[in-house]
Amino acid sequence: METELRKKRLKEIQQKKPVMTGVKINYDGQNQVLNAYKIPLEYLIYNKYNGRIGSAVKSFERQYRELNPELEEDKNIIETFLWESQIKRNEKTEKNIVELGQQQYGIVTSDGIIIDGNRRASLLNRIYKNRDFWRKKNHDVDHSKYFIAVILPEDADKKAVMKLETTYQLGADEKLDYNPIEKYLKCKDLKEVGFSLNDIANMMSENPKDIKKILEIMELMDDYLDYLDYSGIYTRLEKREGPMVDLHSYLKQYNSPNGCTKVNWDYDEVDIADLKSVCFDYIRAQYEGKEFRAIAKPSKKEGIFCNEKVWNNFLDKHTKTVDKINEPNPTELFKDNPDASRSKLLSTRDSDWSKKIKLNLEENLKKSQSNLEDYVQANEPLELLNKALGTLQSINIESLSKNEELVTIEELINVVNVLKSKLK
Repeated sequence: METELRKKRLKEIQQKKPVMTGVKINYDGQNQVLNAYKIPLEYLIYNKYNGRIGSAVKSFERQYRELNPELEEDKNIIETFLWESQIKRNEKTEKNIVELGQQQYGIVTSDGIIIDGNRRASLLNRIYKNRDFWRKKNHDVDHSKYFIAVILPEDADKKAVMKLETTYQLGADEKLDYNPIEKYLKCKDLKEVGFSLNDIANMMSENPKDIKKILEIMELMDDYLDYLDYSGIYTRLEKREGPMVDLHSYLKQYNSPNGCTKVNWDYDEVDIADLKSVCFDYIRAQYEGKEFRAIAKPSKKEGIFCNEKVWNNFLDKHTKTVDKINEPNPTELFKDNPDASRSKLLSTRDSDWSKKIKLNLEENLKKSQSNLEDYVQANEPLELLNKALGTLQSINIESLSKNEELVTIEELINVVNVLKSKLK
């Protein structure tokens, strides 16, 4: 059904008796009281950039073509994304809808785009398509032909719709149910249409500082995809959020104007770029946790990058290992396999690369950790002496007055004499 016809049908629906009245919605900065109506599903279309499946849709469109939810083929693709986003939860909700009907109203625009309730609408469609199956189980599912929803005013603009969609989809009650990557994409989309950090924070029930951090991490994620020639294919970020968050924190410390005091050498932008590339390789191989943090953590005792000698040896071996691996780039891969699923091709590409390189990455990492430990142990006395010296030099001599302090100073002198004698 085309846009104008959907508008006409929804106007006709609004002339009928509503299913619910007095529904309060904060729309476009104002509290509005609207009604909810029983709408045939064929009058509606999915919002393809729904916050639940944004990464899947953007990845599909990057690899193939733009999706048009008005077309049956593309509608089916969107429904597959919605189902696979939370299979167990969808199975539970589907059963609940079959037995009890739709319990929560949705929100749609005046031209029939579903703003809130894409997942529920897809389950209603799924139930109605399988109505013969459910009837055999003694369930009357004729109600699943309809979607109960509030219809927004006709003057709904893009920003107002995005604001409402985000508030309902990624508010405090719903966001735990979403793929972690989706919140990063949603923040990026909102920023690109002109919303401020405060606006986005209010919509998502977050702190503006947290939104700023999310946007910075999203930028790092885009860098990772660009590094692998996967630009815009956000499904390749699955199960990689944790190390991305860690890497963002480390790079921020290394890029601070005063540098990082945990590093024992004078690194520059090129060195940070090398560190970033190395970490991307380990993220691709799905290293995480303590092992991953050992590469870049700002720590004299634990961070390989913080020791110039250990880092240079580690980087040299890593570069030689990575350079030996030959693999087709994504463009060649798609060209040589035109009928294959592009998502599966890229997944296999990463998996094959990891199998070839993972043992070497692990060996280099463990050896470098051991070298760092040897260096730390060898230099620990000097580190402790310098720390003690700095502490003593910070004492205000004019404030010394107690006998207990004199006793402690005598003990310090004895310790220094013992150390001095040992060295001699």
